[in-house]
Amino acid sequence: MPRSAATFEFFRDLLARDPANAAVRADLAAALLGAGAAEEAIEAASAALAAAPDLLGARLTRAEAYQRLLRPAEAIGDLRHAARLAPGRAAVAQALGTALAATDRLAEAETVLARAAALAPGDAAIAVSLGSVLLRQGKFAPAEAACRRALAVDPTLSEAHRNMAALLGGRDPAAARAHRDAGYRERQVFVEAAPAPDLTVLVPSAAGTGNVPTRYLFPAATTSVIRWYVEYAAADQDRILPRYDLIFNAIGDPDEAPDLPPAAARLFAAPPAPVLNPPDRVARTGRADLPRLLAAIPGIVVPEAVRASPADPPAALLPALVRPLGAHGGEGVRRVETAPQLAAALAAIGRAYVTRFEDTRDADGFYRKYRAIFVDRVPYAYHLAISPDWLVHYWTAGMAGDGARRAEEARYLADPEAVLGAPALAALGAIGARLDLDFAGVDFARLADGRLVVFEANATMLVHPEDDPVFAYRNAAVARILAAFAALCARRRRAHSDGISRISRPGS
Repeated sequence: MPRSAATFEFFRDLLARDPANAAVRADLAAALLGAGAAEEAIEAASAALAAAPDLLGARLTRAEAYQRLLRPAEAIGDLRHAARLAPGRAAVAQALGTALAATDRLAEAETVLARAAALAPGDAAIAVSLGSVLLRQGKFAPAEAACRRALAVDPTLSEAHRNMAALLGGRDPAAARAHRDAGYRERQVFVEAAPAPDLTVLVPSAAGTGNVPTRYLFPAATTSVIRWYVEYAAADQDRILPRYDLIFNAIGDPDEAPDLPPAAARLFAAPPAPVLNPPDRVARTGRADLPRLLAAIPGIVVPEAVRASPADPPAALLPALVRPLGAHGGEGVRRVETAPQLAAALAAIGRAYVTRFEDTRDADGFYRKYRAIFVDRVPYAYHLAISPDWLVHYWTAGMAGDGARRAEEARYLADPEAVLGAPALAALGAIGARLDLDFAGVDFARLADGRLVVFEANATMLVHPEDDPVFAYRNAAVARILAAFAALCARRRRAHSDGISRISRPGS
């Protein structure tokens, strides 16, 4: 009899003699988890906890089983209980912080991981977990301090090096490159395995910035993701990657796209699976390329944009917006009215995009920035940010405190044609067709005459559900987008499989 079978037989024999023994059920749960039977482990641990709710081992086993099944929200309750039972155990606090971070409860995750770091100041893994959560919240100085503490303990910790590369990219490119090299030189392929996959996607990515956020596009419970950081690809790595059904090119910002090494270039030249967002189409979507790409589409205005440097300030575009290359979400953007202001902005930023400023303020004094997401070239309303400031960013616009503005956004999400008009909706469809990307987005405003002012249109657009009840009305629109994307992946996979079947069928 195999050892695991003998172990389970032993536990079951004990339980037959003493069915109420919660400790034995907890031990059985741990054995089942060790054998890879996470669902059965949850069942056994639940039976133990029904009899003894404060059984720490059963709490931790069930939480770990939930984590392995990529169900972190269900693990949190057990981990909170375990943290109360063992307040001095850093590993328990770390597990709770990790689960909270996985469900985007970042502020609470930060608090819990900080407590774990205080309990175990020499633990590099806890320090880097804290650094990652701080980085995700934009708390760059404490994130850097936490990652440096981690590297002081373990200089080989790749996650800490990757975080440092992101943190230093804007102010110390050479140091950022050194950290990227340390983070990816030894390992370029990361597999995020789903517990019950019905799709496996290869996601070529850049080691720097400018990737398409894919977390919600590919559900962790049903889609396995093979993330491949192509700059560091070995010579024949494309030939030894794990099996996959689709390729989603996540390198979405032309300004940050790396030169493709031979292995990645070969993959895209003769892909063995369908490719979504091919690199040659993404390459046309830089801000300076957009006016030419979208030229002659009726009903839209695309402000002129150029790449500029301190040595060549394009004063003819004034008034203008100056934006660092590769920046998104309003990061580092400056509005300038005069030639001296333009020169000063370029001197501070270096190479940047300079875009003619179009004043899109509406009669009520607010600026509106609409976003639509293209899935297979079809536009779907995603959000509307309404702000008193010309630099409109959704999370700084004050939407949470204004029910009237949220109601206006809800009307746009429910019926974009009623809000924008049929000509504007047709213009959006034309933009999607001209971009010719499988997944992309566009940010725009609407002028009084109905024309759309296009701010940007590219693939680096985040789509995510809302867990804040104030914004729950947005989730129906998010669900439509994610369902359309899932359907697109299924169509491409099915068409590819059908094509292979026709080729291999005798007489075809």
